[in-house]
Amino acid sequence: MFHGDAEGVPGLAIDRFGGVVVIHADSWDLFDEWLPTLEDELADFDSAYLKIHPRGAHGLTAQQMRQLAPDEPVWGNPVEELEALEHGGRYLVRPGAGLSVGFFLDMRDVRGWLREKTAQRTVLNLFAYTCSFGVAATLGGASRVVNLDVSRPYLEWGKANYELNDLRADDRDFIYGDAFDWLRRFARRGEQFDMVILDPPSFSSTPFSVVRDYARLVAQAAQVVAPAGMLVAATNHAATTDDSFDDWLDSGLTGAGRDGQLLQSWHEPAVDFPVPAGRPPYLKVRALVLD
Repeated sequence: MFHGDAEGVPGLAIDRFGGVVVIHADSWDLFDEWLPTLEDELADFDSAYLKIHPRGAHGLTAQQMRQLAPDEPVWGNPVEELEALEHGGRYLVRPGAGLSVGFFLDMRDVRGWLREKTAQRTVLNLFAYTCSFGVAATLGGASRVVNLDVSRPYLEWGKANYELNDLRADDRDFIYGDAFDWLRRFARRGEQFDMVILDPPSFSSTPFSVVRDYARLVAQAAQVVAPAGMLVAATNHAATTDDSFDDWLDSGLTGAGRDGQLLQSWHEPAVDFPVPAGRPPYLKVRALVLD
């Protein structure tokens, strides 16, 4: 509904899920400043949830997280869970579940593309979170999708998303573990996939660093992409330029001894996420076909 400094208020954004709005603010001071306006403008919605996004959200205790992202709405009726409908797929949204609600709206175009490109393909979805890419790929007719994440609760959420769409999936294809570790295992086994998806978090509680480790991640992922298969790589790290991201991809592919041809690229959907004047897009996504 509202997207920060592109619409006049740096650090403030509002997402809408049916009758629920989720307010994102960079600080409590900013939220307090705009609270009267927000209460007035959003009065017709059933409930409003708040997320305060500090510069560094990693390493927070459970109590600190609840303070930044309260379980209960700041006004209105509590909503534990609701469904989002997109491209025919259904996804569970939990407004009170921490700083993220389980579904990233800016990846809408990528999920739609996956539904068109995954028929009869095997897919490895790394950093799967709640498995929305996995759901989209499975709905698109993928022959197998492996979802991998370092969070068991998020993988359980992902299984619930599969069930919501009446999709059958082997529990063994929801893997708890580290992406680098499992990429090494797949490579040792000689196991390859027709498509590998990389969407690591910009800021993580794990030692992974987008800036330091992305090229190395690409190098390892490329080793398990089948010949003529696809690598789909993404980052929402705002400080990373398109050129820098492309350099990471090139470096990683070179390290793996693979060549890649650009098939498709995306930024955030401008209709909902307008880019502020003088700034580059924050979301960078590339789909590459590897030799």
